Amino acid sequence: MEPDGLAAGATLWPVAPGEALNRWHVSAADVEYFPGKARPMPDAIDYRFINGWVATGDLPCREALRARLLTRDIQLPESIDFSNIYLGGEDARVDFSTFCFRPLLIRRWMRCIVNANMAQMVRFAAETCGGMHVWLNEKKVLAHEPYDRNIAHSATFSADIPQGESILTVFLEDLHERDTSCFFRLTLLEGKGLAAGIQAEIDSHSMREVEATLNGLRTDRLFYDKGTVRVIADYLPDRPVEIELGPDWHPSETVTMNVLPDGVGKTAQPIRFTISKDSPTADLFDIAGLRAGCISLTFVVQIGGVRIERGLGTSILPPPLSLDQSHIADRKRAALDVMAAGGKNEPSRALVLLALNKEPEQALGLIESALPSVIERHDCADFWLLPLLWIYRKYEGTQLPDETWQTLRSVILDFRYWLDEPGNDVMWYWSENHVLCFHIAQYLAGDLFPDEIFANSGKTGAQHRAQAEARLHRWFDAVDAHGLAEWNSAAYYPIDFLGLFTLFENADDPRLKERTAKLLDEIFVMTALHTLESVPSGSQGRIYEKELFAGSATELASVAAIAFGGTWYAGHDRAAALFALSDYEPPTITSSFAFPPKGRRLTARYTQGLNMNAKLSLWKCADAQLSSVAEYKTGELGHQQHMADIQLAGHMLARFWINHPGDLKVWGGSRPSYWAGNGINPRVAQYDNVALTLFDLTRQPHPIRFTHVFVPVELCDEVVVETNWIFARVADGYVGIYGSSALEALQHGLFAGMEWRMHAEKAGWLMMAGSAETHGEFSAFRESCLALAPHFDAEAVSLTLDHPEGRLLLPFEGELQRVGTPMPFSPLSTVPQIGADGGALYPWTDIKEFSA
Repeated sequence: MEPDGLAAGATLWPVAPGEALNRWHVSAADVEYFPGKARPMPDAIDYRFINGWVATGDLPCREALRARLLTRDIQLPESIDFSNIYLGGEDARVDFSTFCFRPLLIRRWMRCIVNANMAQMVRFAAETCGGMHVWLNEKKVLAHEPYDRNIAHSATFSADIPQGESILTVFLEDLHERDTSCFFRLTLLEGKGLAAGIQAEIDSHSMREVEATLNGLRTDRLFYDKGTVRVIADYLPDRPVEIELGPDWHPSETVTMNVLPDGVGKTAQPIRFTISKDSPTADLFDIAGLRAGCISLTFVVQIGGVRIERGLGTSILPPPLSLDQSHIADRKRAALDVMAAGGKNEPSRALVLLALNKEPEQALGLIESALPSVIERHDCADFWLLPLLWIYRKYEGTQLPDETWQTLRSVILDFRYWLDEPGNDVMWYWSENHVLCFHIAQYLAGDLFPDEIFANSGKTGAQHRAQAEARLHRWFDAVDAHGLAEWNSAAYYPIDFLGLFTLFENADDPRLKERTAKLLDEIFVMTALHTLESVPSGSQGRIYEKELFAGSATELASVAAIAFGGTWYAGHDRAAALFALSDYEPPTITSSFAFPPKGRRLTARYTQGLNMNAKLSLWKCADAQLSSVAEYKTGELGHQQHMADIQLAGHMLARFWINHPGDLKVWGGSRPSYWAGNGINPRVAQYDNVALTLFDLTRQPHPIRFTHVFVPVELCDEVVVETNWIFARVADGYVGIYGSSALEALQHGLFAGMEWRMHAEKAGWLMMAGSAETHGEFSAFRESCLALAPHFDAEAVSLTLDHPEGRLLLPFEGELQRVGTPMPFSPLSTVPQIGADGGALYPWTDIKEFSA
């Protein structure tokens, strides 16, 4: 590959030491199904569940990859079809992180042009998740192949670069085992007079105009409850740029978990529009008839023989339904009628149709569409299998053709129910929710066919049931001792529900049924405590952007609507369908926790997680809710833990939070991502309606060196911004947010006007919740916030404030103090302890009523 002749269409940007090369030509992905040789794995599950990466050891697919590495030699091809251009924008990484349901080996080639004003030796730092080879012109200068799942490794290399133009080529490959961080970052360490960039059949000015136009695109709103989704261009090119919104943006086996993989009913045809100085906006599509949730929007420019993409996300919430029936049995029946009439294509809906004895042909189609994922053992197949087991147990031999029941029987007998059975899949056996679902599936399958030999394991059904029963009791013992690692999670409580409702409704064993009902009661209490006006919110053990930006359109919100009443966005009903079909009913007190009466304040404190490491606090009234988790892995690299937020009742999407970004790619697939989770975990403590948060980014070598706050300004009735403070009101709910350094408002990009950044490696933040009933007028609330007079000591990394009940001090290490006296978190109990109007806390089981 020669650099001759590239200058004509080259667009270059200066590169100084410390800067990364993040504009590249990219080839199409080469995807290979790569399972390896099936084998059992050791059953090393210790039932001490954590949130984050689990050291599983090499699965068969990775063993096969390591064997391949011993004999292969990656050579630079004579020609590569570079059909796409990657423009990294603010993100220094070249990122292809995604989620794959089967083991896929995915390869890409990247190329950029490097121009040097003189011959010299240059030095680069290369960081990658996956394997990475680098060539300068035709000479390989790096072969870096760590291939550790989701663990980044770095290497440095030097190369002699001639004067003029050279070609830098990168081969990136990674084995995708479900959620996969796949990226590289190439940073210049030593070199001067360098520029790098891309080449296309257009002039440099036009390429820069296209990049600026795409980077300047944003939707005119973040949240749509009616009307048309419209795109606005913050940058207007000097010549028109033609853009296409594609109808589908991901391959069939890859998704990100931050948006809904089914596209929420987007149009089947691409939408084309032009951005110019005379046309700065474009109407995309009307949301009427679309299902509520977060969707991905991928904007494409085809120019100069290349394809350039820009991805954004947005939330749509058309008018919801109302489940206002006074009795839960009536809400269940109403919900089942809606689910039967429409909804997502999944086996839970087939179960609803069979239970109501409606449309067996449609139920058959739903079952058949679910079977390939189970047969091929896709990740999450255990979730799909549970309603299929319920279907077989309750309705075998009725409504559907005999061959369907025979197929289901075979699928149940052939499944891999645990990691100690032979397999080469990437089904996930290590997390709290998956362990539960696998054990329940094994228990019920074994109970169905006690005398049959299960093909994959060679065990009888009776042996499967006995194993699963012991494993289930061990899982329940762990939860009794520690609580749930995925506390309050709007993404993963519904997965627990898939298993628990299935077990409750199908198990005959009295002890298992008793333990199931007890845990269901506790989860519903915690869900009710953290639900405000039908929105499950608050601190969560695992979260994605879709739960943050559309919490009212989640599976947990569907379950909550049936349980407590309120507004309901149908269509996210996988767990809700099983709930509605079951005989289980939550404790009656939970409805008053979910809808606290006017004039009352509710507080709660309890622990969850391994060794009670998540210490949860809640302050709640009818108009506002503040929830946080204290002392959770402070200063460590984070994952998907959502530390604190404020939800206001005046709008379902009026949610406010602070985090340290784990990734700069908005709506990307990383965990943690831009808004969900934290790159480095903060120190958090809550006192009544005030949450104190400290970040020390010097504790970890993380590339992102700012923290930020999200304020949904477009939903607020009033917003007051001062140098270090932001105050917001939605109806009768109030929020006050303080930052220890001046807050920089973003003026451009998707979150323009709703994101403020603090560029400080050591930072203190304060969040205060209030309402008209608790604080009077909005101006009075603002004065009460300012009276706290917060002071941040950067050297000590501590935050003090003048609280009316005594000066509070939060150090980065150590206990929250009031007037110099340490206040260790209490009570250390996995059972929620609840108080009213500032009074003493009592176990929820001792509270008989909470009313006006």
